[in-house]
Amino acid sequence: MIELFFNEFLSTFPFHILACVPFHKKLRHSPWKTFLWVCGFELGYLLLFLFLIQSGLSSVWVQYLALPCFGVLFKLMVDAEIGMILFLYLFIIDYLLVVRAAAFCICQALFGYNFFSWETGLVTFLLVLCSIYFMAKAMTRTVEGLSSVSIPSFWNTAWLLPASVTLILLLLTGNIRSGTITVAALLARFMLLICMFLISHFMILFIQQLREQLEANARSEAMERLLQIQRDQYTMLQSRIIENRRARHDFRQHLRVIQDCANRGDLEDLKSYLANYEKQHPTHSDRVYCNNYALNAILSFYADKAESAGIQFDIHIQLSDHPVIPETKLCVLLGNLLENALDACQTGCSGSENTPPFIRLSAVQTGTSTLSITTDNTSAFSPTWMNEKLVSTKPAGSGIGTESIRMIAEQYHGDARFEWRDGVFYASVLLNP
Repeated sequence: MIELFFNEFLSTFPFHILACVPFHKKLRHSPWKTFLWVCGFELGYLLLFLFLIQSGLSSVWVQYLALPCFGVLFKLMVDAEIGMILFLYLFIIDYLLVVRAAAFCICQALFGYNFFSWETGLVTFLLVLCSIYFMAKAMTRTVEGLSSVSIPSFWNTAWLLPASVTLILLLLTGNIRSGTITVAALLARFMLLICMFLISHFMILFIQQLREQLEANARSEAMERLLQIQRDQYTMLQSRIIENRRARHDFRQHLRVIQDCANRGDLEDLKSYLANYEKQHPTHSDRVYCNNYALNAILSFYADKAESAGIQFDIHIQLSDHPVIPETKLCVLLGNLLENALDACQTGCSGSENTPPFIRLSAVQTGTSTLSITTDNTSAFSPTWMNEKLVSTKPAGSGIGTESIRMIAEQYHGDARFEWRDGVFYASVLLNP
């Protein structure tokens, strides 16, 4: 019984290392707390394993109990989409099945040990130690590549790929516990594992292309928005030119009236006439927030929209003539932030008598290396979150603003964070290219 206990411990404990290391950035707890959880869970599983063996159950079937038990632990430890967790979990199971088969072949061929001996468990543990660096590195790269874009619908079915490989390994490559595994079956397991790596590689390529497409769509939307702003400003400029021509034509008539009032010394009549003239021809105030024409057009566009909607709009811009990131990317960032803020203020009752709706934007560039952007705005309803990411309330096919902001922040070695608290939504972006 002790030999079986050590065999199971040496064969299952490496799973926890491979399971947690690739998700080190997505762990729900600190590394030390995670390690204590893993040790406690492993000890509980081994005690349950021994209890069921002593109760007369077959060790072959009791070992399969580790699959759901460790799957539950994996979900409790990692904060990621359930489909992604299943994909990597089954991937690691496939790898361990290959390692256990290889360890048993070595022990049986060289020393004649059976599958449940502690020596077979030790060889399994040593094989895992020899390959854990490369596997952890490959798994980490897979996790980072596959999690670069949130695609819940994709992960709902993607986990079926490693699940099918697991079934093939268990059903069609021999029963290693009975000692009937052959070299051909072992090679088949290796080939299936290689197929899983190839599948992961192609999935990463697919997601990278999807990420590039999302960024291209965001840039296209930003450019279309900028073109629309320029068209609006051109129309406004034309109307002002016409108004100026009419004003110059009418100015002679106004001058005669003013001259007549001055000759008669009628100051009250002159004041009344000038007041009526000012009401009929209000002065225009062109907003200038920064020296960059494209960014100033974006800011002016949303400032006009906020003003027409009765939303208080405060802007603090401190940028150099040469931003730290390309102009188009900066337009995408500011455009998405302001569009989301404006939508939130206009949705529901986003303000009260004591707190009217507002948008506050601050963009500060430090030297030539750092840019920080913050946007605070009233928001009546708390947004929906999924795996620390905002879920869009817009129709399907749109609403990729926050995801685009995150991708640009990651591209320039920065971070994007979003928080809702007490009726106010806080968005902050830090770029450090």
